[in-house]
Amino acid sequence: MNMYEKILTIIEKNGPVSFSSICNEINDSQGYENNQEKPIKIAQVKSAVSRKKDLFSVDDNIVSIRQEKELVSLTASIGGFPGPTHLIRVDFINEVFYFFEWCIDCKVSEKQKRLVTMGSVEQFKKEIYKMKIWDWKRNYQLDHLVLDGTSWNVKLKTKSKVYESEGLESFPSEWTKFSRAINKLTGIYFH
Repeated sequence: MNMYEKILTIIEKNGPVSFSSICNEINDSQGYENNQEKPIKIAQVKSAVSRKKDLFSVDDNIVSIRQEKELVSLTASIGGFPGPTHLIRVDFINEVFYFFEWCIDCKVSEKQKRLVTMGSVEQFKKEIYKMKIWDWKRNYQLDHLVLDGTSWNVKLKTKSKVYESEGLESFPSEWTKFSRAINKLTGIYFH
């Protein structure tokens, strides 16, 4: 886990917190007292926060996540005719998600039934921060006419903003990472 992810984890657990508290918590969790490595210094924490000004806010030496980046929920869907279509809703506040799959003309056989293992909403949240969905374009379309294809949409709600993106047969560069993150969370491929 890199420094900014550690800082995110601490802020999510404790709320807005001082640089010295972040430094102390990182050092306590690393167990530096009995280790040969040097403990983290406040200057290193400040440096990590300053490199992520788009994510962190600092007011009177108290670090918080910017409200427009503090994740509340994510809803995403993808599908095409005849299917299947997938929908996921993730509630980051309560750390739960719902995943739906449906198909108009698909026939379910015993071979299609599957065992699914579920991942961590907390880990999924870290992946979403890395992808910067708030920087995705509003609309992804090909330059030519598409009569049938895969359509998708993503809606990311934060404490103060809603980011929406959609497309037809065209995807943001982070789409493969996004699909993998959903697969880790749900056990289902989102494509």
